[in-house]
Amino acid sequence: APPTMAAVINFLSVDAQLPLVEGGEVNFKSSDGFKKAAATLVPTFDAAVTSYEIVCPKGTTHVSIGATSFAAAVVINGTPGNMSSVDIRHGSGAAAIVISLEKPAGMVVNQYTLVAKISDADADATQVLFEKAPVPATDAAPHAHSHGGVVCIADHSQEETHGHGHGEKKQENHGHSHDGGKTACTEDHGH
Repeated sequence: APPTMAAVINFLSVDAQLPLVEGGEVNFKSSDGFKKAAATLVPTFDAAVTSYEIVCPKGTTHVSIGATSFAAAVVINGTPGNMSSVDIRHGSGAAAIVISLEKPAGMVVNQYTLVAKISDADADATQVLFEKAPVPATDAAPHAHSHGGVVCIADHSQEETHGHGHGEKKQENHGHSHDGGKTACTEDHGH
């Protein structure tokens, strides 16, 4: 019988992540969000090639990895799951990002190694703010947010203005409240 093909990564995507403020963190708990910028795989991704450089703009602290395999479970730097944000900072972060394919779980059938390289290019970055619900409803859908514990699925990103209130208590369309109007919330829940 012909040997069976080893499982491969079918799709691989990489993004550079930079702190919103220099020296800040790209961390859901300790920051409001991050800047996302394009990162480039060298060579261009090919399922048969297992070693890459990820060229990132200067200032990059983390690399977001998305890896899909049709034939095996994906493990990124030891963490099961096909998406991961990996700290690549010199000294504290990972020297390399290892994506293992396991079938069955625990049995590595293929492995890809990605080494991040910071270029001199400035990031053409877009800002990504973390969705932080004031009272996370345990049963809320991931895209939902709540106002005073009441799950809201309205998409506030389509509203006219995203200005922030300056102390006024009037409920204009740029402010919203989570407690019936006692305080205005100036957080942007837009997507």
